[in-house]
Order: sequence, then structure tokens, then C-alpha cells
Amino acid sequence: MRLKDRVAVVTGSSRNIGRGIALRLAQEGAAVVVHGATPDRVEASRRLVAATGARVLAVTADVSCGAGAEELIDRTLAAFGRVDILVNNAAVTAVIRPFLELTPDIWERILGVNLGALFHCSLLAARAMARQGAGCIVNISSVGGSRAHRSMAPYDASKGGIEAATRAMALDLAPHNIRVNAVSPGLVRTDRWEGVSDAEVQRRRQAIPLNREGTVEDTAATVAFLCSDDAAYITGQVIAVDGGLLAQLRPSDAEMAPPPGRP
Repeated sequence: MRLKDRVAVVTGSSRNIGRGIALRLAQEGAAVVVHGATPDRVEASRRLVAATGARVLAVTADVSCGAGAEELIDRTLAAFGRVDILVNNAAVTAVIRPFLELTPDIWERILGVNLGALFHCSLLAARAMARQGAGCIVNISSVGGSRAHRSMAPYDASKGGIEAATRAMALDLAPHNIRVNAVSPGLVRTDRWEGVSDAEVQRRRQAIPLNREGTVEDTAATVAFLCSDDAAYITGQVIAVDGGLLAQLRPSDAEMAPPPGRP
């Protein structure tokens, strides 16, 4: 119960990693605002969070624009009177398309959501936190923020921007006792893995030193830590939760000799 009596807003928490984060923060004692763009999914998350016994509010809004972000934060303040934690998880997932086949609409949409939502929500939440004298913001990045995927230039650009924004926000908000960090997940099993064959799952695992894909709980646990007083002296950092993916020069199947214990 490290987050007892705190109010947490988790954008994009209607499914997958965002839903896992909302549940973990609720289990740690926080009142949680779940958010998404699809009412049915938002309601499903609300029910799951409510089942933990936590106070919960559900908001459906487009936070890539100022009006949607304002609705989210205003409703949070109206319901709970404060906002202590903001997790910027809302994102457009990767559009896999070679750079030469991109269109301006694809580029602008991905950056507009992935960076625009972070800006609008962070600005409004940080102003409330500054009035309170404390707060915590956690931005969800990706290993694509520091290493490139093939055929995913807009997504990687947005995640690199998130990590740069995290450092800049941390400096500007530190005088207000607001900490800002980012979590960079690697390969995570989500509902997008439905229908993936066992052989394909094993192929994906081979690139990961810990030899398994991540879970939403892996990411959520790190977010909960960063939101807690256990991380009171941590700000401006990006923590990779990736099973060692970024630590390696090349995957094991491309090494001159396989690592011990691996084929």
C-alpha cells in the first residue's frame, strides 16, 4: 500500500500495459482514473480496478487535443480534489511501413497522439501538482526510443521525443517537487499476440537475454516503484524493462559463439 491516499491518472488504461498499470497502482492503494478512447473498454477497466476495492473514475476522451486532456484532469480534480500521479501511457501503436511508403497523415497522427497527449496531460496535471507542492509523472516509452525498429520511423521518433521530454520536464519541474521519469518496455505480450504460433513466440524470445517476453505486470511493477516514496530521489531517468534486450550488441543467434546455456 505504498500509494495509499494518492490519486493516479493512467492514460490509455483501457487495455494491455495501461490496464496493468492501473490495476497495480490500485493494488498499491491509489485511487485511479482509468482512461481510453473506447467506452466499452474503459468500462471494462473500471470494473477490474473497482474489484480491487480502490476508488475509481472512468473517463473516455481524446487526450491528443487540449480539450480532451482538460476534461480528463478537470474530472479527476472534481472527483478526488487532487492529482498526485500521472502515467502517460496513451499511444498510437506502431504502423509498420517502410519510410519511403509513409504519408504525412501517418507521421502526424502518431506524433500527435504519442507526444501531443503527453504534453497536454502533463501540462495540466503538473500545474495541479505544483499547487499541491508535489507530484509524480511517469512516461511510457519503448526500446524504440533508443534503438531503431525497421519500418517504424514515426513510432520510434515519438518514443525518442518522449525520453527527451522526460529529461527536460524533470529539470523544469524539480523546483516544484514534481518528479518525472520514463519506463521503456521491450517485447511485451499483449492482446496483439493472440493467434501468434508457438514457433513465432519462441523466435521472438531468442532475441531476449532472459529468454522470455515481458508481461504487463513487469512494466506495472516498475511504474509503481517510480510513483512511490521508494523512488523519492529519482527523476529524469529512463528505466528499461526489457529482459536485457538493449544491453546486448547483437542477439544470440548472430553471435560468433552462442552464450552459455543457449543453443
